[in-house]
Amino acid sequence: MGDYTYILQKVSAGDELLPEEAQYALREIITGNVSPARIAAFLYGMGCKGETVAELTAFVHVMREAAIAVEVDTESAIDLCGTGGDHSGTFNISTAAMFVAAGADVPVLKHGNAGVSSRSGSFDVLRCLGVQPGLNKDQVETCYRETGVAFMFAPLFHPAMAHVMPVRKELGMRTFFNIMGPMLNPAGVRRQMIGAFSRETAENIIRILANLDTEFAYAVHADDGLDEFSTTAPTHVFQLMNGTLSSSRMFHAGMFGLSASTPEELRGGSPEDNAMIISAILDDRATSAQREIVLLNAAFAVHASGIYDSIQDAFYAAEESLEAGKARDVLHKFAACTMDLQKT
Repeated sequence: MGDYTYILQKVSAGDELLPEEAQYALREIITGNVSPARIAAFLYGMGCKGETVAELTAFVHVMREAAIAVEVDTESAIDLCGTGGDHSGTFNISTAAMFVAAGADVPVLKHGNAGVSSRSGSFDVLRCLGVQPGLNKDQVETCYRETGVAFMFAPLFHPAMAHVMPVRKELGMRTFFNIMGPMLNPAGVRRQMIGAFSRETAENIIRILANLDTEFAYAVHADDGLDEFSTTAPTHVFQLMNGTLSSSRMFHAGMFGLSASTPEELRGGSPEDNAMIISAILDDRATSAQREIVLLNAAFAVHASGIYDSIQDAFYAAEESLEAGKARDVLHKFAACTMDLQKT
């Protein structure tokens, strides 16, 4: 492939990397063969020229190959997460929705991180909910088989990122790793709901997933900036099913008979604050705005599993999960399992 200088020259000229060049460039970085200065130049240069879907697909292949694989049955299993970076300050909506989906008998293999662009990442709020979110590969596999729910803390399953993280922190800017994160599930789930920080990113994500072995996916971005389905503004929805991409369509919360809310009604805070909100939602003590945005996102996650034929049936299943206390019971069972495993 030649010297890394060739890669940097091509990127700085604004030229697209061939798939094999993109894979070579990233492999050299994650194996520690590239200096921090050159890593920074590569990340910055790629951002300036704009990453193509083909380049991003090549990057995802490299990162998936380098991940520590979680070996479980992924039939009907889903992951629901976002790119982050929407700076909305909401509570952890997708983390709450994972328990609602699981309460509807949908297997959940969630991949997440600690807070980077927000005060409270999924890792942080799960700890405050009584979960031990830092389980290793064997523990995650055991917990998933026993409860149907798993959380995979990204740094533990992507050790190759060790060479990249210091540079990303020093750069202090969004890079293509923000886009890739939701597509690097260590268990290899093939059904996903991904929120994105922009409409363009949501479209790119769904096109990348179409190049992989994805069975079904939603990629969404709301007009209020949320990387979730929103109840405060219309949401752009991209869908992938059996290799076929649908055109972008708009979804309004009123289509499910849900009330419009305001950003302030969805505001979160510290991990402890957000855990209190999630607990209130699962105990049916939350505000209608908090409850409904979780219900909305859970409904689409449930539908992504393929267990329910229609989104309306998936919504009813999510609603029952909340109202019957099934989502709350899943959280308690999952938390107990993770704590027991951590002691062994």
